Amino acid sequence: MNDSGTLFFVLMAGLAGTMTLVYFPLRLFLTITARSRRLKLLQRIRRLRDELGQPLES
Repeated sequence: MNDSGTLFFVLMAGLAGTMTLVYFPLRLFLTITARSRRLKLLQRIRRLRDELGQPLES
């Protein structure tokens, strides 16, 4: 009975360790890339707004 509790604990600890090694770096990477895409989009919108604010050249 005691051995099955130890095995369960080791299994859960192993799964938690695996999740830490895979999930957190992946989540960090996706967050950074999403922020980068959002920043580029905002810069593009600002540039277009500035271009539209200038009078047309003929």
